[in-house]
Amino acid sequence: MVWFYTFLVVLGTFLAVLGITSTNVAIPKMIAPLQTDIYGIEWVAISYIVATAITIIVFNFASARLGLKNTYILGLALFSLGSALSGQASSLEEMIAFRFLQGVGEGFLIPSSQSILFNLFPPEKRGTAMGFYAMAVAFAPGLGPTVGGYMVEFLSWRWIFYMNLPVVVLLLPVAYLMLPDLGERRKLPFNFFSFLFLSLASIAFIVFLSKGESWGWFYSMKTFTAFCVFVASLLLFALSELTSRHTLIDYSVFKEPNYLYALITFVVVYGFVFFQVIYLLPIYLESFKGVPTFQTGTTFLGFAILLGTFALIGGRLSDRTEPKLLLLISQSVLFLTLFFFLSHVDYYTPRWKIALYMCFMGVAMGFFFAPLTALAFKSLKPHQIPIGTALYNYARLIGASIATSLATYTLETHRALHFDQINELRSTLSSPAFVSYMQKLSGLEAFRYMVALGQFQNLLAGTYAVQDAFRLASYMSILSIIITITFLLRYRKTGF
Repeated sequence: MVWFYTFLVVLGTFLAVLGITSTNVAIPKMIAPLQTDIYGIEWVAISYIVATAITIIVFNFASARLGLKNTYILGLALFSLGSALSGQASSLEEMIAFRFLQGVGEGFLIPSSQSILFNLFPPEKRGTAMGFYAMAVAFAPGLGPTVGGYMVEFLSWRWIFYMNLPVVVLLLPVAYLMLPDLGERRKLPFNFFSFLFLSLASIAFIVFLSKGESWGWFYSMKTFTAFCVFVASLLLFALSELTSRHTLIDYSVFKEPNYLYALITFVVVYGFVFFQVIYLLPIYLESFKGVPTFQTGTTFLGFAILLGTFALIGGRLSDRTEPKLLLLISQSVLFLTLFFFLSHVDYYTPRWKIALYMCFMGVAMGFFFAPLTALAFKSLKPHQIPIGTALYNYARLIGASIATSLATYTLETHRALHFDQINELRSTLSSPAFVSYMQKLSGLEAFRYMVALGQFQNLLAGTYAVQDAFRLASYMSILSIIITITFLLRYRKTGF
């Protein structure tokens, strides 16, 4: 029955992650129906992230009161309700509110599903459990763009919100009747002021990162205000935690070296390496190379299949060998793929070759997710698992937000830099004699030739900017290798 329980938990999480990643493809298509613009539609994603972050903060308290099973069911129900309502949204305000409800659902769903699995399996088998979890959940981000792209092109963006509902209607009663009530129920004291200050800090930080580029970073009063609110709220949170009798967070989890290592490595690799590629590559394929949405999604299909397959293999191996060695292999493959392959992708690189490079990424991340997650919770006590999963997923959320902001900043600033550099060459290509010569070769009028030249310049600048971003990600993978080697050496000396 343990594997049946695992199937129920993983299926709900898979459906949620599939819905999230499919929605990202559809967001540009929502602009006209919701009567907004590119800046307004950004709040749809921001509201979701904010809701998830706030909910994750209170997950430890909620799971202690409700139990892990009820928290999981509540999260799945709220996520599905938010999804159904989002499909019916007729205005930007409605979509923001319904996506906020979805985010609350994810904030309960993801940490509770991981906590349930850690309670179902003993420590020596958690690697296998996390392999199965990662196989299903990690497959969803690769499948999401493909499914979302198909629905956007051939059906409607609203179907992305509806596709999970039939399965959820069957899953909810089965999970309610069959899942055991796991986890220790206890009345935890709730520090409202710490929650309030940390929530304000999270909201301000996410808004600062998400809108910083469009608002102008510190040149804008709105961005500066958001940053000040973040710093002030963070200081008040620290003061509240230091002076309160009951803290919001159980800081004893940070005394476990494996958990601390996993948390740091997760932010570095997931946020600054993996997420940058997943975020930037679709933008490059669609906006610069002109690849249709559905074909862009299929580019990630092999990546998703290999990620899921090697997640299962990596999980099994992590139960039998040192997980940090598997992580070292993963980080090394990430560096090699980014530095020698993806950072050299340009307009003339065939799509099949990009898909092949992403397959290497899939293998690397397959050896990353399951071993790292199993290692993170290897030494935690049962009562520490809920807060451990909450902090782990909070780090995932913040890391992804930072990575998105960094990737956008790198893309925009480096594109402008390369555009200016190419101007020097363009002055030669725009000379009257050269224009006259090219007119004879191409048959284009002078005006059309200059327009084509400008488009080509923008394409080159964007390509170089994406290459710079991938090269930066490869340097971050080197940092993760250094962190792993450092902890490995300490492991041999201290035996943790």
